[in-house]
Amino acid sequence: MRTSSAEAVRRKVSRRLLPTLFVMFVLSFLDRTNVSLVKEHLEVDLGIGAAAYGFGAGVFFIGYAVLGVPSNLVLHRFGARRWLALIMLVWGVLSCAMALVTGPVSFYVLRLLLGAAEAGFFPGVILYITYWFPARERGRATGLFQSAVAIASIIGNPLGGYLLGLHGAGGIAGWQWMFLLEGVPTALLALAVPWLLTDRPADAKWLSEAEREQLTARIAADEPPESAAPPKRAGEVVRDTRVLRLMFIYFAIQIGLYGVTFWLPALVRRIGGLGDLGTGFVSALPWLFALAGVLVLPWWSDRTGNRRGPLGLALAMTVVGLVGAVLLPPVAAVGALCVAAFGFLGSQPVFWTVPPTILTGAQGAGTIALISGLGNVGGFVGPYVMGVTESTTGSGTAGLYVIAAVVAAGIVTTFSLRWLTESTTEPSTSDLEVA
Repeated sequence: MRTSSAEAVRRKVSRRLLPTLFVMFVLSFLDRTNVSLVKEHLEVDLGIGAAAYGFGAGVFFIGYAVLGVPSNLVLHRFGARRWLALIMLVWGVLSCAMALVTGPVSFYVLRLLLGAAEAGFFPGVILYITYWFPARERGRATGLFQSAVAIASIIGNPLGGYLLGLHGAGGIAGWQWMFLLEGVPTALLALAVPWLLTDRPADAKWLSEAEREQLTARIAADEPPESAAPPKRAGEVVRDTRVLRLMFIYFAIQIGLYGVTFWLPALVRRIGGLGDLGTGFVSALPWLFALAGVLVLPWWSDRTGNRRGPLGLALAMTVVGLVGAVLLPPVAAVGALCVAAFGFLGSQPVFWTVPPTILTGAQGAGTIALISGLGNVGGFVGPYVMGVTESTTGSGTAGLYVIAAVVAAGIVTTFSLRWLTESTTEPSTSDLEVA
C-alpha cells in the first residue's frame, strides 16, 4: 500500500514536472496537426489535392519513425532537459517555416523535416516518466501528459479557425498566419525548458534527501527481472513477439487517431454552413470526450492493476465510433466520432504502462522509441488511406472502414499480452508470465 509520504512525493513530482511536459505536448500537437485545418486552403492557393495532402500530412511520420531510436538513446545517456529543449526549438522553427510552402514538394519536405525534429519528443517523455513515477502511478501520469492532445485539439481548432480569419492581413494568407503564430510560442518556451525540468530524481534539489532515496528505491523495484526482458541484440529485439505485438497495437491506435485528426474538419464540413470558425468549434467536440477518456481510463487501469481490459475497451469504442461515423448522417456522425475519440486517446496512456513491464535501461530507451516510431507509421497510413479513398471515391469516409478493421485487429492482439498482471496489488516478479 502506498504510504502517505510516497503520496506526498508523487504529488510534489507531478506538480513540478507535469505542467511543463503538458504545455510542451500541447504545442507539439498543435504544430503537427494544425495542417488539418488548411486542407482546402492549400488546395485552392497551392494546388495541393486530396491525395497529395494525405501523403504530405502522413509523411511527417516517416522522419518520426527513423530518428526516434537514436534520439532516445541520446536522451538516456546525456539527460532529458537540454535534449528536449533542443528538439523543441528545432520543431518550433520548422513549424513557422510551414508558412513558406509553395507547392506539393516543399509541403512534403517540411512535413518530413518536422517529423524528424519531433521524433524524439514523445518517446523521450514516455521514457522520462519512467525515471520519475513508479509503475503503479505511470498510467495517471501519462494520462495527464497525454491529455494535452485533447486540450490542444479543443483550443487548437477554434484558434486555428480564428487565425485563418486573418487572411489578407499584412498581405499574408490566413493559413500562413496560423503556422507562424502557432510556431513562435514553441521556440520561445524551448529556451526555458532546461530550467523547468530535472533529469533524474538524484538531481532534484527540490526533493529532500529522504524523498530522493525513497523515490529512487521504488522505481528501481519496478524494473523487470532479467528473465522477462527481451534479448539485448537489436535484431533479436525486433523479432521478439511481445515487442512486435506492442508495435502493432500502437500502430492500430495511431492509425485511428491520425486518420480522424487530419480529416475531422472535412467530415464536419458535411454539416454545411459552418464556415472556418464554426468548423473549428464543432471539430473540438470529439476532443472533449477524448479528454475524458485520457483521464478516466488510466485512472481505472492504475486503480485496478488491469491493463488489458481498459485497453481493449478503448479500442472497441474506437471501432464503434469509426463505423458510426460512416453509417450515420453528419450531425450524428460527429457524435460517433466523440465515442471514437474517447477510445483512441484514452487507450494511449494505458498502452504506455505496458512496455516497461519488459524493458529497462538503454534497451528500454531504444525499444520504447522503436515501438513509438514504427507504431506511428499508422500516422502516415491513416491520412494517406483517407486521402486515396477520397480521390478515388469522392468521399473520405470509406477509408474509415479500413481504419476500423485495423483497430479491430488491435483488439485481438491486446488480449494476447498474457504476461500482464491483472492484480489489484503491486506487481511482483512472480506475477509476470512471459508469453
